[in-house]
Amino acid sequence: MRLLHLSDTHLHELDAVTFHPEIDPAARLDLVLEAVRPYAPFDAIMLTGDVCDDGSTYGADGVRDRLAKAYPGVRVIAVPGNHDRTEVVEATFDPAPVRVGGWHVIPVSTNVLGQTEGEAGPPAEALATALAEGGDEPLLMLQHHPLRSNSTHEWFVLNEVERLAAAVADVAATHRPLVLLTGHTHQAFQSLEGSVHHIGAPSTYYAIEHDGNDWRFADEGTGALIIELGDRAVESVTLILA
Repeated sequence: MRLLHLSDTHLHELDAVTFHPEIDPAARLDLVLEAVRPYAPFDAIMLTGDVCDDGSTYGADGVRDRLAKAYPGVRVIAVPGNHDRTEVVEATFDPAPVRVGGWHVIPVSTNVLGQTEGEAGPPAEALATALAEGGDEPLLMLQHHPLRSNSTHEWFVLNEVERLAAAVADVAATHRPLVLLTGHTHQAFQSLEGSVHHIGAPSTYYAIEHDGNDWRFADEGTGALIIELGDRAVESVTLILA
């Protein structure tokens, strides 16, 4: 199964105030979608938050329409980020399927309006529910804020992160595969901890470089990830820069 993992597209109303008014996020998204075209077809597109820069329906519609034009008929599974309004993302994109291939899909919201950092409670509760339901299907979770990344800065982490870390540990103890897809840091990363695979997508809009508590805007690093999923594990992750 081949997934296109996008994040932090940040489309916005034409008169919105942004960090980078010199960059057109719609044009940047179009460039990324063209760069990943040689890897199509995709079984699904995963969009891990900050769909919009200003929480607008205009921005969300722009992302949806571009994805539909580039890859018609491919299902988009989207979760909101800290720049989004949850109700706008939910109204713009179709509800997530329960399964993609043989993987149980868990989309969760970690965003709080007006707050940059995320909340660990919703994904922790979702994982606890998945365990309580039993079964042995591998889990594919989407959320905006990462549990693991290259950053420890307060803007790029989760509040009460121990709750999610404990829930992930409970899943790992069952040897049930868990792939956690995230965004937010604007920097691609991945780490493997037993049966848990953490994968963070770059932004399509602008790049950031992180080193612990330090971060800076970067001149390169925007793009997308191509993720190949096997029956119970990630087979490959390919970073496409654009």
